[in-house]
Amino acid sequence: MKALRRTFICCVLLALTPFVAAAADGDVAAAQSDQQLQHTLKSMKENSTEGHPDLHGQFGGILRYEKGDYAGAMKYFLLGARYADKVSQLSIGLMYLNGQGVPKDPVTGYAWIALSAERNYPKFVETRDSVWAQLDPDQRDKANEILKQLTAEYGDAVAKPRMVAELQQGKLHMTGSPLGVAIFNSQATKSQFFGNLSGAGLGAAGLDAGDPLPDCGLGSVEGGVITGCGDFWAENRWNSKTYFKAQDSFWSGTVRVGALQDVSTKPTSVAQPASSTPSTDEPDGSTNPL
Repeated sequence: MKALRRTFICCVLLALTPFVAAAADGDVAAAQSDQQLQHTLKSMKENSTEGHPDLHGQFGGILRYEKGDYAGAMKYFLLGARYADKVSQLSIGLMYLNGQGVPKDPVTGYAWIALSAERNYPKFVETRDSVWAQLDPDQRDKANEILKQLTAEYGDAVAKPRMVAELQQGKLHMTGSPLGVAIFNSQATKSQFFGNLSGAGLGAAGLDAGDPLPDCGLGSVEGGVITGCGDFWAENRWNSKTYFKAQDSFWSGTVRVGALQDVSTKPTSVAQPASSTPSTDEPDGSTNPL
């Protein structure tokens, strides 16, 4: 099981095809050394997710998954999925495929993975199609019904506006004045963002007196910034258009396609979401300040 967890993490972090329903054989793990993997995980823990519940869910989920806390990982991935994070949606699908923290269910797994491929990121699409090829006709029908339900709650048409609202709310704290920074860095304000979720890929907008110096050499993850390093208020982190464009650029790319396979039924495209969405519980102390 530990080998499977390692393969899952490597697949997600390297943006590789993560169709790993069977036990890990070490091929993917070999693509990244233990030192590199631990470096990336440490960077993820130190990168700030203030005002970014999508990354808060993704990072918190991956860090918990790596420790074998599947229930905690699922809770965080569901938060990230609600705010249009495609990695979180993909991760949920993989956990259903492998029966980690949930009963093994390739039908539901496919639905989540198909939703994660909504933006046509090549590796996500490749993974979706790989899972689809393993389903029988009855399973495909059920999977498409689940996909419609998930799209109404987590599809981009409803999830992106949630994320845009969070980014806009975060920008309200950007006063550009020392007073504004002092207020934003106060312990009371931090507690609104973090609650009791320490060590879940969190950080503060700035450093308080007495805080240890940050390790800026760790680097950022998906456009994030380590506390005390880089430009926390960079335009590409808070402008929704540039933010989503950066995500699309990060996950898009070329993919090598093998021989075509003849399948009787093509995957159904993501259905149009319903006009309203039911509410879901979020992890206690999520990054949503309101």
